[in-house]
Order: sequence, then structure tokens, then C-alpha cells
Amino acid sequence: MPHTISRARRKQLAEQARGIRARGQRGRWPVEKIAAHIQARLPEVLPLEAWRWAYGWTRADAIRGIAELYRADGLGVPPVNPAMLCRWEHGAFPPSPEYGMALCRLYDATPTQLGLADWASPPADDRCPQYGAWQKRPGRRPRIGVLMAAGNLAALRESIELALEVEGPSGGVQTRDNLTAALAHYDLRYSQYEPGVLAAEVHRCRTLVNAMLQHPQADGERRELRRIAGWLSALVGNLAFHLGDQAAADVHLATAARIGGDTADRRLTSWAIGARAMTAYYGDRHPVAIELAQHAYSLAESPLWQAQMLGWGLLRPTAALGPGSRAEVARISGRALDAMDTAPDSDVPGRFGFDRAELQMHLAEAALLAGDAAQAARYADESLQNIPHGRPGWAAATIVLARTEAAQGRGDDAAALATAVLDTIAPNALRATSRDRLNALRVDLRRTPGTPSRQVIDLHARMEVLPPLALAGRPSTEPNDH
Repeated sequence: MPHTISRARRKQLAEQARGIRARGQRGRWPVEKIAAHIQARLPEVLPLEAWRWAYGWTRADAIRGIAELYRADGLGVPPVNPAMLCRWEHGAFPPSPEYGMALCRLYDATPTQLGLADWASPPADDRCPQYGAWQKRPGRRPRIGVLMAAGNLAALRESIELALEVEGPSGGVQTRDNLTAALAHYDLRYSQYEPGVLAAEVHRCRTLVNAMLQHPQADGERRELRRIAGWLSALVGNLAFHLGDQAAADVHLATAARIGGDTADRRLTSWAIGARAMTAYYGDRHPVAIELAQHAYSLAESPLWQAQMLGWGLLRPTAALGPGSRAEVARISGRALDAMDTAPDSDVPGRFGFDRAELQMHLAEAALLAGDAAQAARYADESLQNIPHGRPGWAAATIVLARTEAAQGRGDDAAALATAVLDTIAPNALRATSRDRLNALRVDLRRTPGTPSRQVIDLHARMEVLPPLALAGRPSTEPNDH
């Protein structure tokens, strides 16, 4: 259980710990002995915090140390933040095995010394030598939070254009192969580009496909081109949604669903209808969103796909119906988690990036809407531990976590988390959905009793001057009649 210690008392404890550390340094004590003395003299302090104090580190120092360990292992910077470390130190939640091992390395301590003996698999006298092997186990995806350059997209389009130049205006095998490769790149790297940049390039690619469909094609080739056009339309719709243009998003997604039906691509149809449920939810059309999501789920053929339609499409509009929805939200959440757990491809993102971390973020948001802030915080923390720092999903989960802090009366902590998002994500990369969540947080903070703190006031000021998203250029003609 978390320690319920007042801030004033924690300040006293930190000051006393500094005194113990200073005495230990004068006596040339090892860090291990300093940490033991802090815990003996200050029994209210849990081991993780005691060890950090024994080193004389701030939470920011510890987070930088963890990041350095990751970089030394050839990995990207992990999404550890002060609020997450605070919760570990105060016993609200244990760190995941990955972070527990990182803490062992950082402090050169055993799991037992850090209070993690019940969690850890290494023996208590083992200073986590298995950490390196765990990090390098097959199938582990590196954490990379840096946005990709737009030049990658232009190069893909140029390859398509060159193939068209060789094969003629209707294209051929190489053109279709290049289009398929481009679509796979957009799919797998969706979150690694600014939405406006990716939207402009996908529009250009779809225009090329539309031009190809104006020329004679063999039936099988036309069907494949139309299927590619359908997925490009789905992608354009999703990007329009993330750029805040819900009306355009709905048009593109409806086109994608129609093409999916015409080409017998059940997955495309399901995805596009599920995405329309999302736009309906953000438009406060919750019964419509629920109906669309249920239709999308009925078309989903794999556990991962079912988890996406439940978590992505059905959960939040159900939760938004009111306080009486909590039992139904819990039921849908359980179904979504069961589907994700049984999916043989659960570690492979669904179309345009849906994965376990995104499911956990949607679970958190639904729990918050249903009035269960504590459960929402647990889901948001789990999401943050499974997503690269600095990506759009990280921003979304961090803001949802901030809203759980505001719901529990911790306005300063909520503002600090939201400020971290604004400090990390460039304005053009901050999706409309994250902006909506920030605006919801502002409303939450205004409802928090008491005079707003300087941190909350500063957050409001930064939100006021946040520049609008740059919308994508004029959409290309939809290939509905070919």
C-alpha cells in the first residue's frame, strides 16, 4: 500500500536523510551503509527512496541514470518520468521487471535491498546480471522516440513515380509492389511522423493510385489497386482526425469502408468502421459510436483485431453514457484484455500502430470517464511502461494520467505531467486528440478546490498560446467509381 505521508513530513524526512548521508560521507561509509542507516532511522521511508537519498540524487538524476543505462545497451530513452518514480518509491505500484532490473543496476543493489524481492526473479544476492540478457531477448522492440525525417516519405513516392515512368500510366507489377511497400511503411511508422507531414505525403500517393485507376486494368490488378486506395483513404481519414478535421475524417473513412466492402477486404471494412466510431465519440455522438463499434467488432476476425475494436471503438462511448456505465465498462475492458492476452500476434502492432500500450491508454480513459480515477491511474501507468517516450501514445497516456491526478485533487502533479508533454512534443506533432485531452485537463483543474498554483497557472498560459495544427492540403479525388 502507498505511504500516506504529508508533504511537510516528507520534507522533514528528506532533510534528515541529507544529514545521515553527510555523516556517512564524513565517516567514509559505502552507499549501502548510508541507505541502511536512512531506513533504520527513518522507518517511514521505503527502500527505493532511501537508496536514492543515499546517493544524494534527485528524481531527475535517477531518471537520467536510467536513460544512460538504456543508451549504453543500445536502446532508446525509456519513458520514466518523476511521477512514475514517485509512485514506485512511495509503494503505490511496483516497477515492472524491466525497470526493477534497471534500478538494481543504477543503485548497484540487490532486489531485496530495494524492496523488490517479492517481484524479482534473480536471487536476493544477485545484482541482476540477467538484466542484459533480458534486454536482448529475441523479439524485444527498441524504444525509439525520435520523429523520422520527411525525406523518407518523399523517397518512397519517388520510387512509385519512377516505376510508373517505366511501366506506363496504368502501372505494373513493380508499381504495385512499391505501393504495397509504401503502405507498409505508413502503417508501421505511423506514429513516427508529424501528422501533417505524413498526411500531405499520403495524399500525394493516393493521387498517384487514383490516376492509375483512370486507365485500363486487368480485373485482378484493378481490385488490388482499389484495395490499396482503400487503405490509403483509411490512413488519410485517420490523419485528418488527428489533425482535428473530423468532417473530412468521416468522409475518407466512409470511402475506405465502402472500398473494403467492394474488394472483400473484411479487415479494411472493420478498421474503417471502427475509426468512424472513434470520430463519432469525439463528436459526442455516443450512441452512434457504440453502434459503429459493435459493427466493426462483428467483422473482426482475430483476437488482436477484436481487442482494437473493443478498446479503440466501444469502451469510451460506453463510459461516456454516465456513472451507471461502470459495470459495462468493466465487462468490455475484461473482454478487450482477454482478447489481447490470447492474441498470438499481441506483440505486433495492429494497423497504424494499435498495441497493448494503446489498449491500456483507452482502458485508462474509459475508467476515468466511468468515475474510477484510481483504476484509470493504474492503466495509464501500465501504458507508459510499454510505450516509447516522446511518441503520440506517450503524450496521450501521460495526459490521461494527469487527469487522474487532477481527479484526486493533486493539481500540481497533474500540471507537471501536462507540462512535460508540452516540453517534449513539438506543437506540430501534438495531435488534436492530445490537445482535446489537455483541454479536458484544464477543465478538471478549474474544478479543483483552492487557489490555482503557479504551476497550474503556467500550464493554462502555455495552452493559450499553443499554435494550431497545420491541416493537410486539399484531398485528392476519391476513386469510388472505378
